Amino acid sequence: MIILLLITALAQEPVEHENKSQKVYKSFCISCHGEQNEKTPYHVEKTAEEKSKTIKYGTGPMPGYSWMLSESDIADLISYMDSFHKKD
Repeated sequence: MIILLLITALAQEPVEHENKSQKVYKSFCISCHGEQNEKTPYHVEKTAEEKSKTIKYGTGPMPGYSWMLSESDIADLISYMDSFHKKD
């Protein structure tokens, strides 16, 4: 029984991260980057480290979000934003 509960809890973890990334994106990113991350430059070719630095410290008119996002949150947000550009 305990093993089943642990497996269920572990299976739900990515959903929580995805939901948080979606909420962050819709609250702070969508106005400039668009519904599907189609507006303003999003440099898919940049490394995760470069993207992380941009999210943390900002660039140009984009503010930094290091004050509210953890390293894990930033990594999840990058994955979420990259998912818009993945080809099936």
